[in-house]
Formats: sequence, C-alpha cells, structure tokens
Amino acid sequence: MHTPAPIPIHSLQDRTSLGIDLRRLHNIGPEEAAALGTHRDDHYIFIFQQIGNGRFMVDFEEVVLHDCAVYCLLPGQVHQGIAAHQSTGWFMAVETMLVSDAYRAVFEENVLLYEPVPLTIEEATTLSKCLGLLSETCGQEHKPPFHLPVIQALADACIGMFASAYLQREEQNTGAGTRLSMITRQFRKLLFRNFKTMKSPATFASALNLSPAYLNEAVKKTTGFPVSYWVHQQIIMEAKRLLYYTQLSVKEIAFALGYEDHTYFSRLFRKVAGQSPGQFRQAYRK
Repeated sequence: MHTPAPIPIHSLQDRTSLGIDLRRLHNIGPEEAAALGTHRDDHYIFIFQQIGNGRFMVDFEEVVLHDCAVYCLLPGQVHQGIAAHQSTGWFMAVETMLVSDAYRAVFEENVLLYEPVPLTIEEATTLSKCLGLLSETCGQEHKPPFHLPVIQALADACIGMFASAYLQREEQNTGAGTRLSMITRQFRKLLFRNFKTMKSPATFASALNLSPAYLNEAVKKTTGFPVSYWVHQQIIMEAKRLLYYTQLSVKEIAFALGYEDHTYFSRLFRKVAGQSPGQFRQAYRK
C-alpha cells in the first residue's frame, strides 16, 4: 500500500522578507499544478481570477472558479491545484500577522467557506488597479522612504476588497446584518477554533449565552443546516486530513479529535462521509 509523505507546510518566509508575495496568474496545466503537490501554507492566499476557469482541491472539496471571481485560502487548509484554463488573474500570499483582525474574522467565520465569490465589473476594476499598483511598488528597484509601510498599506487595501466581497456575498445569501447572522458568525468562530473540544450544540449555546434551541434556529435559518451539521462537517474534514496524511490509527485519530469512544467516531464518520474511515483511507491511497 502506498504511504504518502507527511503533508508539507509551505512558509512564506522562505520566499520573501516582505510578508507579501504577489504574482500574476496565467494558464496552469495539470503537470504544473501537480509539481506543487498537496500542501498547507502558514499564511493566507488570495486568488483573483479575472477571466477563465480554474479548479483546485481544498480539504477534499473541489473548488471551481468561473470567470471573474475571488477566493481566499486560510492558513492550514490542505489544498492542491488542478488546472486553470484560459485563465488570467492574480495570486497574493500574505503573512497572517499582516491581515487585520476585522478582515480575518470575515474569512475565518464565513459560512460559505468553499464558495468563490463573483465580482461586479466595478469591483474587479478597482481590485485590479490596486493589485497592479501593489505589484509596481513591490518591484521598485530603488526603495524610496517608507517603501515597506506603503507595500503593507496597499496589501491591506487589497485584502479589504476581498473581505468586502466575501461579506457582501454572505449578506446576500444569509441576510447578514440581522441578529441571527451575527449569532451564526460567532458560532462559526467558536467552531473553527474549538471543534476538538466542543462537540454538542448545548456547549456552543452555553459559550454564547444562548439556549440550544435558539442557537440551532439561528444557524439553520442562516445557513440551511443545524448546528450539529456544521460541527460534524468540521470534525470529519479534519479526520480526512489525518487519515490521508498521517499513519495514525482510527482509534488515535478519534482520540486526537476529542472522542474517547473510537467506535462512535467511526459510526459518525460513516454517517457523514458515506464510508468508513478505513474505506476512505484505502480509496485515497490506491
């Protein structure tokens, strides 16, 4: 049986001392995409596709970009490029410390995490100009005074445009701005950071000073799914990562994810993923 190497983590510090790596994107063939391999990054990645079609895998979910759209990859997400056909755009990698707390909250708490966000012509034009100016500034041979702060300010403006697009899309889809949407975002934040220790809707409700019934109602009305659905999705996504990229047994993975009863964990995995942990591992290691 093929045993994959431990999942590599790409560090932005290995490529640049600016904290920002900005590149133009063009057609990417399967061979070029495969050369990067499946990996995690210790930083944010922002993708702006102006035209064309792109495909890549994120946490075992296929993400497809059509035409003019943006997408954000969070630090630690497992991803691999597949291909980009007749595609043109921008790729921007940014150190986590350079992403403001307000913008970070938008990306981390977004309930539409795996959905690219289409841009209007006006939004695309503005973002393109800002990225172009950032590219010119980064490429200056003779560094003027305040060169690095200017680069960081321009990058912050670009990131703000990504965050704005994400937030507007979420408002359109979930009716954000309402109390129910605010509760859902708070829940997502808690889940993203505590899914290994917090499992039940009641636990999340208690942390948010809400009744379990009200929290469930808020999340379901906002996203279409109850609290338990999102908890299970987060847990099984991490379980899939561990099954593929480590040699841990199912029992060890269950324990790492906060389950003392590994048989219960296996039943949960089968219910959510449609196959047992062993079947998943075997299918992806052929």
